[in-house]
Amino acid sequence: MTSWDPRTATKVILPLSSDHHKGSSGRVGILGGNARYTGAPYYVAMACLKAGADLAYVLTAQEAALPIKCYSPELMVEAVYVASEFDDAKNNQQIEELSDAMAQKVIPSMERLHCLVIGPGLGRCPVVFRAVAKIVEQAKQQQLHLVFDADALYMLSLSEYRNLLRGYHNAVLTPNVVEYKRLFENADKDDSAFDAVTIIQKGQQDKIMHGKASVIECAEEGGLKRSGGIGDILAGTVGTLVSWHAILKEQDVADVKDLPLACWTACCFEKQSTT
Repeated sequence: MTSWDPRTATKVILPLSSDHHKGSSGRVGILGGNARYTGAPYYVAMACLKAGADLAYVLTAQEAALPIKCYSPELMVEAVYVASEFDDAKNNQQIEELSDAMAQKVIPSMERLHCLVIGPGLGRCPVVFRAVAKIVEQAKQQQLHLVFDADALYMLSLSEYRNLLRGYHNAVLTPNVVEYKRLFENADKDDSAFDAVTIIQKGQQDKIMHGKASVIECAEEGGLKRSGGIGDILAGTVGTLVSWHAILKEQDVADVKDLPLACWTACCFEKQSTT
């Protein structure tokens, strides 16, 4: 399958209903953003809403929370750590205490989510990575659907976190060319760590894979201009389609094998939106 076929809609598009309440059409969390990068989580969150999710929650650094709140009244923004404190962490005890505190602020929010997008504007602070690992472990226990983008993909390329998603089927990675090479094109790295996840290899034709086995390609013609933020728009669109996938699974309309199809649909939406 290379082009959008309306017959796939029942497997990936959540139908509207008079029985729905606020949040029934998708509740997506975005974990990312710092003092320098406030645009990325904003774009992801707004793309979630534009694609059809009901609610978008941005979980971010205190330094980024106020700017993101000012960008749009539609977003629910919560500060879950103070970046300046993380930067000042000097020893393992401080790192563990700060990462635990961040994780404990995020984990209660996950109970209401259908999907959590991790990484846009996250930065590469080791203390944040430690907290994210703890958050992911809890998300796996809840079987929460996860989307990894941007700095979260860099995190997964590190030996310390490479096995974080081993065997976990409810995860989607969205690497561009450089990120894909970092994850896979190193002979010293074990590719089997990502055998269970769905991967969107972004490019002129997006490839949606289960592990490294190609499943489907998106041959929709996108725009030629590659503006900053397009990857964020895709991550948010994927977040919404994955949240719908989670809901449709609960309704026994879809199953785990339909996750690549949901990701492919998100790619089609994003390509069409740039033409």
